[in-house]
Amino acid sequence: MLFAGILAATSVFITSCSKDDTEAPVITLLGDNPYELEMLDTYSDPGATAEDNEDGDISSSISVDASGIENRLPGNYEVYYSVTDAAGNTGSATRSVDVIATTAALAKTYNVADTCGSGASAVTYSYTQTITANNSTTIGFNKFADYAGNTGIVATIADNGTITMAQQNALDIGSTLDDHRFSGNGSVTINGFVLNYTDENITTSSIATCRAWFTRQ
Repeated sequence: MLFAGILAATSVFITSCSKDDTEAPVITLLGDNPYELEMLDTYSDPGATAEDNEDGDISSSISVDASGIENRLPGNYEVYYSVTDAAGNTGSATRSVDVIATTAALAKTYNVADTCGSGASAVTYSYTQTITANNSTTIGFNKFADYAGNTGIVATIADNGTITMAQQNALDIGSTLDDHRFSGNGSVTINGFVLNYTDENITTSSIATCRAWFTRQ
């Protein structure tokens, strides 16, 4: 009878310990948080550790979900971490990931659909455009707006994908060698970027409002 009593007491003690374990494991993120990712680069998770008050180091059981990152589009995204201990308690953590636009990422060859005017008078021009990274903030167009000889137009890129084309002149361009003045703004899209700009023909005193969609080849 004494032996049976000891077994019963032991059983009660073990059951009581299992029920008392209500503390979730703690996840510690390694590396940067927020994490900065250049647009079009592949996310490489820096890792994390997990410690549980009962089970000890359970880092190998951490689940990582980085499926929400869209590396083609600047913005803020999150990576989710979770781990569950033997008692069923779940710990979690979140890493912030900032995808930033870079001139290197935009330095590609694009198919361009460039529409000038509106309504029945709108005209769409289709051409190929090559973008170069002049430096860390400025891109250059090899033939802006499909004008022959128009090789000097540039635009600046912000981390958030905003594109600004300050007012600038292009002299003796196109088939008639007119002088033009350009300015505009735009933003990065998931497949390239869009640019809204004004094309002022200084020689003929005419102005066209245009929107150009640049799609990466």
